[in-house]
Amino acid sequence: MSGPRNKGATVWVCLALATHLSVSAFSAMVHAPAVDESAHLPAGISHLHSGRFELYAVNPPLVDMVAALPTLFTKPKTDWSQYQPRPYSRSEFSVGRDFVKVNGRDSIRHFAAGRMALWGFVPLGMIVCWKYAKAVSRESAWLAVALFSLSPSFLAFATIITPDVGAAVLGCLAVYRFRSWLIEVSWENTAWLGVTTGLALATKFTWCVVFPVTALVVLPVWRWVGKPTRIVSRDIVHLAGAATIAIWVVNLTYGFDNTLTPLGEIEFVSSTFAGEDPLEATGNRFRDTTLGRLPIPLPKLYLQGIDIQKRDFERGYRSYLMGTWSDHGWWYYYLAAMLVKMPHATQVLLVMAAFGLLSRKAAPEQRREYLLLLTPPVLIIALVSSQTGFNHHMRYVLPAFPFLYIFAARAWSMSKSWRKLTVLLLIWQATSVLWYAPHWLSYFNECSGGPREGHWWLVDSNIDWGQDVLALRDWQKGHPDVLLRAALFTSVDPVDLGLRFELPPPYQPDKPEITDASGKRGPQPGWYAISACQLRGHHFWIPGGTDSGMQSEGHFTYFQLLEPKETIGYSIYIYHVTKEQADSARDVLQQRNSR
Repeated sequence: MSGPRNKGATVWVCLALATHLSVSAFSAMVHAPAVDESAHLPAGISHLHSGRFELYAVNPPLVDMVAALPTLFTKPKTDWSQYQPRPYSRSEFSVGRDFVKVNGRDSIRHFAAGRMALWGFVPLGMIVCWKYAKAVSRESAWLAVALFSLSPSFLAFATIITPDVGAAVLGCLAVYRFRSWLIEVSWENTAWLGVTTGLALATKFTWCVVFPVTALVVLPVWRWVGKPTRIVSRDIVHLAGAATIAIWVVNLTYGFDNTLTPLGEIEFVSSTFAGEDPLEATGNRFRDTTLGRLPIPLPKLYLQGIDIQKRDFERGYRSYLMGTWSDHGWWYYYLAAMLVKMPHATQVLLVMAAFGLLSRKAAPEQRREYLLLLTPPVLIIALVSSQTGFNHHMRYVLPAFPFLYIFAARAWSMSKSWRKLTVLLLIWQATSVLWYAPHWLSYFNECSGGPREGHWWLVDSNIDWGQDVLALRDWQKGHPDVLLRAALFTSVDPVDLGLRFELPPPYQPDKPEITDASGKRGPQPGWYAISACQLRGHHFWIPGGTDSGMQSEGHFTYFQLLEPKETIGYSIYIYHVTKEQADSARDVLQQRNSR
């Protein structure tokens, strides 16, 4: 019987993979460079071609370098004039804008190639979910693969050059190898544990906390309770070997760049590591200490990347949640984001799996399995939730999702009476997710109002990251006589991608004196394209098309008083404002301003 089962499993995985890759291919070709993505690809080119790692130091370089591999053959133009050798200057975004400018419309081809280079993480993720779920609950492995392949978050970020999908897949693989090591402590398993852990650490700094804490939580239960001291000692030796291999892999990723630099000689910019509030200056709280004389067995930029990320959270940035802007984040931001962006079918399956786990007395082996499976996602969500300096992206918890899918798949094996419900839920999810193809970045579930209402809940990469600029350009081709005014959320100049536009006239309630270059104040008649982020009042630099651009400070929230004529994807709203509509909206704004 094992033969037909294995054949069926292979067919299912291949079908899921083919579906995932085919819809992702279309997504990779039609979407413009997303806000952070425009910086990630040039950073990867810098890493790969020059061996320099200052650009985008807040993320380890592995995923960016994989995305840059096609550039060895496509040979894009580069402009490094904005490059700053200081990692804390964050010059990657200026370099990214120049990359798009010098390559023009050809830059779309380079970004598409980089996105496709990352597709290897998709089949690897499916294999990991399959093998891990099969080890935990043999019958439910197919469901774990289905949830992975029909995840709008994975479908979205598998076609965007960011480290999130790679970090999620390699992190889950490392935990799975840790499980194999727990079952059989051997030097072969130790070596695999070290390699996979090192690869995961080369994708996301989050794993620097999650891996050691997971080991501290799980090891006593799996290995050490009631065992002699020699067993504990042997395990510690093996873990030290795995850690050595992992550190070597991280160093290899950075080309052993400034490895073994004494801790006291590294420039830090966060209060945590600098010992004060250095602003743009640098410091080091370890400089005159014994600890400061110790050579660090990691690349200097690895520690500086963690430090820069910590500085960003210490500074804080404006954050948005459920119609409210704040100068800091919220501890419940990611829980709220998962509530509105995770498909309802997955949510129900998670509840079913949790109910089944809590309602039955699990065997000791099962308790150990679910302790290992659930500790990493709990730690990931808790860790990112504790950083309340700003909240912009649900994708920060994406590394938790494979573990949640494997756990949710348990619902299939709990009871035969629940299997029909599980199949119906999966059909619901497939219909809901594929209905919005290829706009998964803007996906919101049904109870939240779907993508059209998503901007009320969340902004930034949760709905509007500049991805629909190419679709807006195509819309413009179909309306050649329209004089378009646009306020878009993007880190590149849409003019370089072929879009022609001007800025809309601004209106800010507490600064009604602000006008455009011609002295006009909004609202005014005409055709407008307003992105979801600008509709909600994002403070961000807006490219100006034929103008020089402007720093938006909620200048275009007045479009909330107007009804869009149509939408581009689910992130850009097209308005055709008549004189009567403009006058009516202006009257409302003036009445509000006079109160």
